[in-house]
Amino acid sequence: MTIYRMHRAARATADYYGALFAGGRWNPIGTPMLYTAQHLSLACLEVLVHLDKTQFPRGYAWSKTDLPNAPGLLSLTTLSDIGSCQRAGKSWIETANQLAIQAPSVIIPEEFNILVNPTHPGYDTLEWSEPRPFSFDPRLFITEPQTL
Repeated sequence: MTIYRMHRAARATADYYGALFAGGRWNPIGTPMLYTAQHLSLACLEVLVHLDKTQFPRGYAWSKTDLPNAPGLLSLTTLSDIGSCQRAGKSWIETANQLAIQAPSVIIPEEFNILVNPTHPGYDTLEWSEPRPFSFDPRLFITEPQTL
């Protein structure tokens, strides 16, 4: 399975420290995790949802890699409880028996984020593509609503 990572161009593709220090939906602060997606478009949306729409973002890149095995599924009954999601993600990381796992996207629940475990022995063997520049479409950052 090919997975995609959207990140600031100044950071290495495998740099998971942002999630480690800030936490995220699937990991509390202090739990290492690399967030990727099954599609580049979903990786873009997952970054976009957290950006300030009044400022045009610059300096982003994307990379991809192939996982050696298809990841399992991390499932919950509800995605709206961040605490439950973080506990499930932390528990998964602490077992360290899988390199990656699929987790439903809150933005598009029919698609999956692929969470990668930096503590797994296979993490350092992932071969990422060279980062390629990514430019967001300026129409995503219109601050005045328009009637269609």
